[in-house]
Amino acid sequence: MTMDRRSFLTHVAASGAVIATPRLVRAASDSRVTGAPTVVLIHLFGGNDGLNTVIPYQDPQYRRLRPTIAVPDNQIRKVHGELGFHPSLAGFQSLWERERLAVVNGVGYPQPSYSHFRSTEIWHSGLPDGLPKSGWLGRVIDANPKQRPIRAIALARERPLALQSSRPGVVTLTSFEQFRIPAELEAAAKLYEKQNGAKGALGQVARAGAGALKAAKKIAALKTHRGPPYGALGNRLRQVLALLKADVDLEAIQLGYGGFDTHANQAGSHANLLAQVGSSLSTYQRVLDDLGIADRVLTIVFSEFGRRPGENRSGGTDHGSAGPMFVVGKRVRPGMHGAQPSLDDLDRGNLKYTTDFRAVYGAVAGNFMKVDPKSVSGGIKPLELIG
Repeated sequence: MTMDRRSFLTHVAASGAVIATPRLVRAASDSRVTGAPTVVLIHLFGGNDGLNTVIPYQDPQYRRLRPTIAVPDNQIRKVHGELGFHPSLAGFQSLWERERLAVVNGVGYPQPSYSHFRSTEIWHSGLPDGLPKSGWLGRVIDANPKQRPIRAIALARERPLALQSSRPGVVTLTSFEQFRIPAELEAAAKLYEKQNGAKGALGQVARAGAGALKAAKKIAALKTHRGPPYGALGNRLRQVLALLKADVDLEAIQLGYGGFDTHANQAGSHANLLAQVGSSLSTYQRVLDDLGIADRVLTIVFSEFGRRPGENRSGGTDHGSAGPMFVVGKRVRPGMHGAQPSLDDLDRGNLKYTTDFRAVYGAVAGNFMKVDPKSVSGGIKPLELIG
């Protein structure tokens, strides 16, 4: 179940709704749990060009396929014997040197879709086939027996499929102030407080409602983290930092950053986008380290598809298939994971994926969230990404 904040507040404040939803009653007893692992999921909207992000600079085919948009060799950040980062990714180089970055190469799925909508649906659901009814991270949340009033937050106006869950507690948020308790619900809040010590079902309902409203009030009182990172992505990450510092006990936070559909004049725009991603994530991770909460936060960066290896006539690249994922955090096994797709063995001009995204999802579920990975791994062996 996914809902916006007003629906959430109405749901938990109406005593009849709480009585009809015993899961919220159980949530009250778990609402004091602290230090829960949190996955922060960042979607780079549009289809990031993986070949100019993690560059196979030793492969001569790279420059043959991209005569005008290939990154000059002397500008590549050569962090690996065969692969290097785009020059704008100073932040990624810093994360690499601090052992906070795992790069997963060639990530994709069978029979790739080149539609933004369909491929996003596949990545968010973790299901390459069929019509999805839940998100991969939503199923991870469902597998956790602990209940919380608010389990996950999407920093968005619309409901992301990745967080679609069968349980209550997944909400959308655009500003903290939106979680202020409406005047018409104050009476219910006072009733919960009055009956908090009652025995039996009445007390359970009161404590459940009070716990949920307490969580909402806590979010409403938050202030965006002061200081860097800045910019479009940085501003979102400062909201994430505020939520993590407040220890609202979230299991997942999702956000997005757009502009990666680089069909024309790619070089300049892509460089600017990558600079924002690299610098924002590097600063954000440093703040997590300084706060002492980095061991319970894992950040995953993905895009709905990569770009074609060959440049087009407009100085850009068209929709492709496989591309890199980035996993950031204190508990990652740093370095390169998965094989870089061959530029000599293409599938109708597109990269062949070498790592199924479900191997990443399974690693996150089993080794970080500590739940059974079967609901998201699709029978594929999880990567050894998490230490």
